[in-house]
Amino acid sequence: MEEIKWFIKNFPDYVEKMKNCSYHHKNHLNLHHLEENVWTHTSLAYLQAVKFNVSKIIKWAILLHDIGRIYTRKIDKEEEYVSFGDFEGVSIYAGLEILTLTDLTLNDKIRVFKIISYHYTMIDYLKYNDPNLKQIVEKFKYDDELLADLVDYIKCDLFGRLIDKSKAHYYDENKIMQRCNFIKTIKYNKPKNSKQEKDYSLYIIVGPPCSGKSSWIENYKNRYYLISRDNITLQIGKKYGKFTYDEAYDLADENKIIKNELLDLEKELESKAKNIKDRDIIVDNPNLKIKSRREWILNFKETHNIKVVLFLTPLNELISRDEKRKEKGKTITQKGIINKLKTFEFPLFSEGIDKIEYLI
Repeated sequence: MEEIKWFIKNFPDYVEKMKNCSYHHKNHLNLHHLEENVWTHTSLAYLQAVKFNVSKIIKWAILLHDIGRIYTRKIDKEEEYVSFGDFEGVSIYAGLEILTLTDLTLNDKIRVFKIISYHYTMIDYLKYNDPNLKQIVEKFKYDDELLADLVDYIKCDLFGRLIDKSKAHYYDENKIMQRCNFIKTIKYNKPKNSKQEKDYSLYIIVGPPCSGKSSWIENYKNRYYLISRDNITLQIGKKYGKFTYDEAYDLADENKIIKNELLDLEKELESKAKNIKDRDIIVDNPNLKIKSRREWILNFKETHNIKVVLFLTPLNELISRDEKRKEKGKTITQKGIINKLKTFEFPLFSEGIDKIEYLI
């Protein structure tokens, strides 16, 4: 029980916010979570973690997996029900603030964040068979450690809640345990690094605003070709007398013709990059979603090493940095940061990535 005791003692504000984060609204109940609030579910799941004697990695994933809900909770005023959207990325960046103060190693933290990012993928397989087992195996084919972690995690999460009898068939203990036990028998024979090292690399910079991406690029010493959506926005803005990022962004957002001009320039630079084979290429966009990374990987996997640089900056630090950036005319607001984080999917080698660097 050490992890939950430490969390309660050191982060009482988060505990209180989780207690006040209800799954229900008025007469509309969440039938998958009759336990009322996020903290109660977290506590029940943690008790299951103690029962199953899982590792501290799984226990930390249990404690932090739903913390993002306190930032994403919304009430549909017409239907009067609660929704949370994709909160997992928010949980990861909020959880960074907490895990920074623990004795977990970098590898331990990455394991926790991967579990949080993909726990619903496993839940959807166990409950709905969507994705199916073949898709699960393909997705995690280079992350067998993650697959085993998800199995240990899922038992705690699914059994650590109160379910309405109308939903009980989704939580059949025998079925879940059989599938979990089978998944643990899956063995992988595919090597993680089977590609021959190429002369140049494509660097896909992954991280929300204010996470330090620009500073990393400024300190990059090798010869490179840069594609930066922010730089393109500023370039178009200056053409029309707008010299701060906020002014340029608002101009393009409000003027369809100028926005199309910005998009055309972006496509032109991307097209030029496809013909570059004699230097490194850096893609400086948030690149938070698998889909946004996929196009770059497909276009350059034959000519460049595919390297991801992932910026893991705690949510409270992101918000603090955004306040400081206001003086430079480049702001996003806390809501904007949260909305970006809601799109975050943790990079996996199965995407076609050769190397991932974690910057915490």
